[in-house]
Amino acid sequence: MKKLLALFGPLVVLALALSGCGVSTSSDAASVNGSNISISELNQTLSDASQSGPFRCLLSQQMAIQGAGVHATYSSRFVAQQLSLLIARAEIDAEVHRLHLATTALATQLSENQIASGLNGQAGGSCTATGAQVVASLSPSYRSLLTDLQIDQNLISAHLAGVALTDAGVAAYSRAHPEIAQLACVSAILVAKRSQAVAIVAKIRSGANFAALAKSDSIDPQTAAGGGALGCVYPGEFASGLAKVVGAIALNTPSEPVAFGSNFVVLEVTQRRSGSAAGAALALVSSQTAAETAFVNRLGARTQVWVNSQYGRWILASGQFQIAPPSGPVNAQILNPFAVTPVGDTYN
Repeated sequence: MKKLLALFGPLVVLALALSGCGVSTSSDAASVNGSNISISELNQTLSDASQSGPFRCLLSQQMAIQGAGVHATYSSRFVAQQLSLLIARAEIDAEVHRLHLATTALATQLSENQIASGLNGQAGGSCTATGAQVVASLSPSYRSLLTDLQIDQNLISAHLAGVALTDAGVAAYSRAHPEIAQLACVSAILVAKRSQAVAIVAKIRSGANFAALAKSDSIDPQTAAGGGALGCVYPGEFASGLAKVVGAIALNTPSEPVAFGSNFVVLEVTQRRSGSAAGAALALVSSQTAAETAFVNRLGARTQVWVNSQYGRWILASGQFQIAPPSGPVNAQILNPFAVTPVGDTYN
């Protein structure tokens, strides 16, 4: 999935098409195929986002928000991101209904896990909450906005894979695509030079023991002592280059040397087995990233989106449509009625 907000790694940026963007005194912030998103709805979304102390802490690290509630100060970039979320929800929800895709317990569980995972690792400095704690602290309405959008996107990904996002559907996908949706028990030998990796592969093919070579030759201190064992994971949990190798190699067969940063790694899969339904579901939706992007681009091409110019312009940037926040002269139609005038990228 692409990123709408840096904090939300798992959330997709939906590529939409804009028609008619000009100065407006409308009470609406945007519209999608004629369905309006009011300024009051946007203001409420911003207020909801600022109610969570842990979430507000993360946002403050990005200089996105200061304060809370109606008295908060929001960066115009953050406002643009939140309006983009509302636009995305309106468009993709309509498509989910058109396709008659139903929310399932597995889809809900997966989506909640994705959002929490996306917020994990953001802590730093004074922000110490885990992703799950941040999610739990969100207001019900804002948590619902994020979760519903993620659910809809996952339902579409499963639809593109030809299965329903249910236990039975994911199980069928796992049987048909074990290289993607089944756990792979992986071992690795990390060395500094390609020539070393080539020599290691030759030794293993001649009968040398992979684990013994990992203990003697691997420069990875975390895995060498254990014979190179990385544990059992889904191939998609690796970086893309390694994921393809893990998904493709035969059991108990060394891979060709794979570049890994400035080093080289030799991989071996010792076992493939079924994992949890949630893990396999994540592997399924992750495998559909490219297909979902193409689907969303087609959907966006036929969607009519208007954005109130006080919130910015709808532009194509980095391969996706998004709201570019306003810059330039002071806009009298400021976002926050308790605020004064916008300065730079921040409404004060």
